[in-house]
Amino acid sequence: MGFKFAVVMPAYNTEEYISKALDSIINQSMDFKKNIQIIIVDDASSDNTLAIAVKYRRKYPDNIIVINNETNCGPAHARNVGLKHVDAEFVNFLDSDDYISKHAFKKAYIFLKKNPDVDIASIPMYFFGVRKGPHNLNYKFKKTQVVDLRQHPEFIQLSGPSSFFRFSKLKNYSFNEKLRVSEDPLLINQMLLDNPKIGILHGVKYHYRKNALGNSLIATSTHFKSYFTTRLDEYFIGLLNYTLNKWGHVPKFIQHLLMYDLQWIVEIKSVNKILDEKEIDELYDKIFYILKYIDKDVIDFQLSISDELKYHLKLLKDYGTGYRLNKDGYQEDTDLKTVYIDHFEFINKNQVFISGILTNFIKNDDVYAVVNGQVVETTKVEYPQRGNYSLNFNYAYNHCFEVVLPIKNDVKISFKSKRDNLSIDYNHTSRLSKTSKYRLGKDYLAIDNGNYIEITEKTFKKCIKLEREVLSMILSEKKQGWRTGVILRILYFMSYYYFKNKHLWIFMDLPNIAGDNGFFLFKKAIDSDKLKGIKKYFVFSKSPTLSANLPEMEKLYVASSRWDKIKKLLGWESGNSEYDKINKIGNVLPSMSLKHRLYLLFADYIISSHPDNELIYPYWGNYPHLSGLAKSKTIFLQHGVTKDDISHWLNKYDKRILLIVTASEKEKESFLTYDYGYQEEFIQVLGFPRFDFLESFTGGKEVVFMPSWRRQYDQLKDDEFVKTNYFKGINEVLNDKDLLEFLDSKGYKLIFKPHRNILKFAHLFDIPSNVHMGSDISYTDIFNNSSLIITDYSSVAFDFAYLTKPLIYYQHDKDYHFDIDRSYFKYETMGFGPVTKTSDELKQQVIRLVENNCIMDEEYVQRVNDFFKYVDKNNSERVIDAILELDENFYY
Repeated sequence: MGFKFAVVMPAYNTEEYISKALDSIINQSMDFKKNIQIIIVDDASSDNTLAIAVKYRRKYPDNIIVINNETNCGPAHARNVGLKHVDAEFVNFLDSDDYISKHAFKKAYIFLKKNPDVDIASIPMYFFGVRKGPHNLNYKFKKTQVVDLRQHPEFIQLSGPSSFFRFSKLKNYSFNEKLRVSEDPLLINQMLLDNPKIGILHGVKYHYRKNALGNSLIATSTHFKSYFTTRLDEYFIGLLNYTLNKWGHVPKFIQHLLMYDLQWIVEIKSVNKILDEKEIDELYDKIFYILKYIDKDVIDFQLSISDELKYHLKLLKDYGTGYRLNKDGYQEDTDLKTVYIDHFEFINKNQVFISGILTNFIKNDDVYAVVNGQVVETTKVEYPQRGNYSLNFNYAYNHCFEVVLPIKNDVKISFKSKRDNLSIDYNHTSRLSKTSKYRLGKDYLAIDNGNYIEITEKTFKKCIKLEREVLSMILSEKKQGWRTGVILRILYFMSYYYFKNKHLWIFMDLPNIAGDNGFFLFKKAIDSDKLKGIKKYFVFSKSPTLSANLPEMEKLYVASSRWDKIKKLLGWESGNSEYDKINKIGNVLPSMSLKHRLYLLFADYIISSHPDNELIYPYWGNYPHLSGLAKSKTIFLQHGVTKDDISHWLNKYDKRILLIVTASEKEKESFLTYDYGYQEEFIQVLGFPRFDFLESFTGGKEVVFMPSWRRQYDQLKDDEFVKTNYFKGINEVLNDKDLLEFLDSKGYKLIFKPHRNILKFAHLFDIPSNVHMGSDISYTDIFNNSSLIITDYSSVAFDFAYLTKPLIYYQHDKDYHFDIDRSYFKYETMGFGPVTKTSDELKQQVIRLVENNCIMDEEYVQRVNDFFKYVDKNNSERVIDAILELDENFYY
């Protein structure tokens, strides 16, 4: 053989990442030029991936081969093509958006030469990007060894890129080109069935990118029918039949493999938008067939799924269609006897509020609190969106509850159902956790004691004793995030007496976008005489402005050097113009900095236009390490007027919000009508702070086209996106010559202001020279200066209508991700402008309004007056007053 190793690398649209992948091979401790061949198979990329590959080939012509597929055929085909050019003893399949540690090839070579009876050697995988940490299957890499899968069937191998293959054996197999995903584990385990010995290599790493765009083949595959049809036929059932033919039975390691991959399918809640009823029935028939060959102990072994889902799978295995058609006929007393606490809060000196959930397979059950041995009834609450769905089937029963309990020193709180005493655990939202162990209150400590919560008087001595126990446990367990937990806990107690009597309000919008309700309330709060005794901070990122074609969450995770990360943590970055602008207004906390994280533990309120836990808590992934120290309450200012049912996302069990600010009585009523779970006192009509800064300037002569986004298109490729009615309808308006000529004749210009999620597709639109891109124009400037806006379903219509400026709804497609028939807001009867369905109807309305000097029709002026409770400039003041009123009753 010419080389020790060949790397067959399929590549598709990875221009941002492929250099890092190639460099990680070139810079191996094993001499690259002498020992490693790279075969890059570009699978018809539409970006600069091929050009980058060719550049590397020119630099290393003796080591690198570049093959260009004319059409995109998928990674299985690309790997098969690449294998034809292998001139090496061993083969690896590094993905073009990942990278590998420096000594991996050297260690693999030594191991495989030393163990000629092993055909595959595997190394551990570690995530980087939006998710960090070890892969679920890394438990098998505690030491370098040869493992016989007949003795250790749980040591399964699925990943080709993190494996090294003996080519003399690999060349007898090929990847199944009918598969877009799972072609790796199919081939690997066909080889392992022939030779069930596998090499396990400790001390080196495969770095696997987790991308916020969610555009990997694995991430996007669940959106396509083939994931549930071809994949089950070719991979699951194909491997089962191959195994039965070869062995006559299904060994445990194949069972573990198939169950590990099956769990990701059954975790999918809904498939009715992908499969019809007949196809769903066929899917279940295939699952029944697969489960027939998987033992129950293998189901129980799975580490990534809930006990409830495991029990559901065992019922599917035992009873099949009968259980699916009538789950009530299969109620059983199970070992599902844990109540999960959603929220635990001291609400005053004498009471504590607790909410939680018990999930089991018993339909008529209740949860009771037990206080010092006395049984207390709880209040049942319903959260339909919390259903335990698997492939459209609502398995198990949720028993959700709330209770307010009297407290005093030395109280023990436990829970029971109708049949059993219950153990206690904590959901991420709780201010208690098994890791943090205790919750600090003003007068009391709440301590987790396994199956009960103890309430005891808070003393310095008790706190120190408990904190030593917590730090000792964190250091011994070393769970993900333990370093963050230890550092912040130490800093917390070092700073406790400095912050003890201070009042902190933390304001924010998105971490790297200001200009929403959080920012404008912050501006008002800075100058408010009512808030003189309160420290006010705005959270904003110092990171430089990044590529506009990436969604905002992706911008937060762009790879940086170790020193850059240290500077970010310490808040030493140089900042950007937006950060500097905010800093001139008031105190800014650099987002994700150590200061931001520490101050948040002492904050009274987090006041934000975006209440997502992972946004407002910079340590949300490590929250169980810190949950008992945080005391803040969340004020949700809203990002836009709520006109649809968003209770699947915004609800009391997932987001314990003290105050939701609304702009309309109708909007408030919707929060009480749908399944949010909030009582009326949590919802107040106060008006949006950003409305105070709206001004109706005239003479701008700007018509702004600002369509909203469609979430179901997040995963589409360029060629798929251009086929949607959504794209076609927008592009048609942008290229309407008659409309553009008319606007030009009247001195108007058309501005296209795309939603930030459209930006990654902006290059696909045919934008004429006389249409102006408004990506960088702030929404406030658009509202103030524009004469007319065109939107479809976007809540920006409310801001514009607030100024009684005219707007037009252009609802040309029916693919909006909310069910508008279910929404309380009816565009035809409540909307603030005419509703158009075609580009011609839209054009006629634009012409009519422009010829009328862009004055809102009286009919819609009346609707504006009917909808908004306040049209003054005092929204911010009302919000501040409402928070201060809450503050009087805030029990710290």
